[in-house]
Amino acid sequence: MNLRATPFMRLFIPFAMGLLAGGWLDIPLPGLGAGLVAGTLIAAVLALLSFPYRYRWIFGTLLFLLFFGAGYFRIVSHNELRSAGHFSNKLPQAHFVFGTVSDAPSAGGVRLKFPVRVEAVGTSPDSLSSATGSLMVFLKTGPRTDSIRYGDRVMFRAALRPAEGPKNPYAFDYSRYLHFQNIHFQAFVKSDSIRRLSQGQGHFIWRTAFHYREKLLSLLNEHFPTQNEYAVASALLVGYKEELSDELRMAYAETGSMHALAVSGTHVGLLYAGLFFLLRRLRMRGTWGRLLENVVLLAAIWSFTFLTGATASVLRASVMFSTYLIGKAIFRKASVWNVLPASAFILLLYNPYFLFDAGFQLSYAAVAGMVFFYPRLYRLSPMLPKWADYAWQILLVGFSAQLGTLPLSLFYFHQFPVYFWLAGWVVVFGGAVFMAGGAALILCDLMFPVVAKWLGMALYWMLWGINQLIVGIQHLPGSVIGGIWIGAAAAFFLYVILLLLGATLAFRKARYLMGALMLTGCLGVVQIMRVRAQLSQKQIAIYSITNSRLMDFFAGDRLFTLGGDSLTAKQIAFSAQPNRWASGAQSIEMLGPDSLTRSNLMFDSPFVQFYDKKIAIVESGQLIKPGRFPPVPVDVVILANNPWVSIEECRRQFPFKTVVFDNTNHWKQVARWKSECAAEGIPCHDVREQGAWVSR
Repeated sequence: MNLRATPFMRLFIPFAMGLLAGGWLDIPLPGLGAGLVAGTLIAAVLALLSFPYRYRWIFGTLLFLLFFGAGYFRIVSHNELRSAGHFSNKLPQAHFVFGTVSDAPSAGGVRLKFPVRVEAVGTSPDSLSSATGSLMVFLKTGPRTDSIRYGDRVMFRAALRPAEGPKNPYAFDYSRYLHFQNIHFQAFVKSDSIRRLSQGQGHFIWRTAFHYREKLLSLLNEHFPTQNEYAVASALLVGYKEELSDELRMAYAETGSMHALAVSGTHVGLLYAGLFFLLRRLRMRGTWGRLLENVVLLAAIWSFTFLTGATASVLRASVMFSTYLIGKAIFRKASVWNVLPASAFILLLYNPYFLFDAGFQLSYAAVAGMVFFYPRLYRLSPMLPKWADYAWQILLVGFSAQLGTLPLSLFYFHQFPVYFWLAGWVVVFGGAVFMAGGAALILCDLMFPVVAKWLGMALYWMLWGINQLIVGIQHLPGSVIGGIWIGAAAAFFLYVILLLLGATLAFRKARYLMGALMLTGCLGVVQIMRVRAQLSQKQIAIYSITNSRLMDFFAGDRLFTLGGDSLTAKQIAFSAQPNRWASGAQSIEMLGPDSLTRSNLMFDSPFVQFYDKKIAIVESGQLIKPGRFPPVPVDVVILANNPWVSIEECRRQFPFKTVVFDNTNHWKQVARWKSECAAEGIPCHDVREQGAWVSR
């Protein structure tokens, strides 16, 4: 790839660097806007002047700084908190909110969540004043709330709180996720505190898109009566994944097939390929023929985009294909290395926060991997029969995409699906057939209901078979390598290694291969040092889990865990698993109610001794009754399950250095204990408010 032949790539790199810097710092720079205007005028003058070639670097440097500054300015100014009319300027007094539902609601367990574009806030319905900003609303599901849709104008009363960060080490940062949705506050609303005032607000295009998406979902629900098959059908055709069960979602994730369940580049690509094949049969020639061909393709792609609800993944793919088609129409031959940065540039101008979206990153990494590695790997392939060659091409495409996304996948998901190539054949072949069959099902349902019934039955059994194959692949021995923990720096250097390996394939130069091997060796040394540090760790973690207690004791790579008997696997995976992976735990042993002695750990309820740290777990006032046993000095007292005791009583029985209140206590009881600690100057830690307590 020659940067001189890819002008959009040369402009996109500094722009993206400016976005990264602005997203990280998020600090407005005084005078930056005026500087960009002045720099643009200077660049325009320099572009008209003719001066010696050796001074051309001045113009190039100025362009680099301009696009870097433009990226920084764009992302910093995009933050809605900087708007003078943002509703946060009227908190904490404002409790009444008037606004419009700005996206389709999604159900998560017993709660419905949806963003609201705030229009007014106030202390009462009669004192509302205009405001701006977005707010994430959580609402208990029920007959009164299930009918809420995009474009509904609502009013409710609730406490508006800033989005909370993660309460447990290395856990998913929901506040950061919301920040890059340009949402910074959330509200938990009671069902009887919300009123729907009107319907049909919002933009006409989005209203139409969500309306037709619901009609499609209703049609699919009629022809796919079981949950798993309906969930996969709606995900494949519409990109709607709310109905996926945890088990099926995990099966697709652990086989590397989750991308098939999001309407994305694969689906848009199949649509493009099918239409392109049909249009070529019409033999439209000349300038007007090419123009008509591109108009039909663009109209079909964007109709499909809005018909499926214009989700982020399909929107990215549609912009990418549209950029390619427009570039091909203008320049006859559009380079993919111009198309990729040009489409990304357009999307980031529209919403600079896309750059920090995992889906955006994975989409472009996958396409870049396929474009770069696939043709080079295919040229190295042996000659095969035509039927085998087609299957081999699909395998290489999947492998190339996996190479492009590997560092990001390890960074975000901490696992590697070993049989992704096998699952790829299933979802690519099955997905292509189902998309064609799904389109036919929609048409037949309108015109030939009897045919639609039989076609729907055939597609149902096909999806049932696909699901069974995916679950079967998931249960193959060694199907997934889990617990892989890498940081952002390691992911970056893995991409550098991939670039060097790509340069080796492209230029056949040994120095690129040597560079990749040396960098791989350096990463290996860093990993060895990290593992050595983990083998000597002595960590205690009390996690923040609603109404539950879970304690982990890390002794090197061994993990002993106490509590969490009532927790589901999903709760443990969300709260504790990231810290377990990051700490390198290789074996897990549950501590039961009976006494237990292991190397460096002794458990005899209510006491735990871990290396030199002594802990007392007080769950009942009976433990501190006078005369039960003499005072026992400890390092930490953990108060759990609302024991009716005072801090002073605990201190007399268990002279301690720190007291920890876990999530099984009532907040009023914790407030009383915290006031006692504040009066006596005693160190305390409230897991519910302060997050997990970790001792190393």
